Amino acid sequence: MALMSVPTGIGVSDDREWVIQNAKGRKFVCDSAAEAFEELPEYGEGAVVLTRRVVRGMFVTKVVEDWKQVTPPTG
Repeated sequence: MALMSVPTGIGVSDDREWVIQNAKGRKFVCDSAAEAFEELPEYGEGAVVLTRRVVRGMFVTKVVEDWKQVTPPTG
């Protein structure tokens, strides 16, 4: 897999997006990992938390890494 170059400069930030995907495949956006895992039980059996890395610019968001499933933190 080739590494993608990540633009840098004024007005550009590296960020993560978080979603909960229910058993039917519908995605629900969350603001953070903490929020996603806190709300996860409300979406029923088979729901998972997904994240991906993005780069945000002034007028565009570029996906750097595709959605990946995240396991709940322990403790």
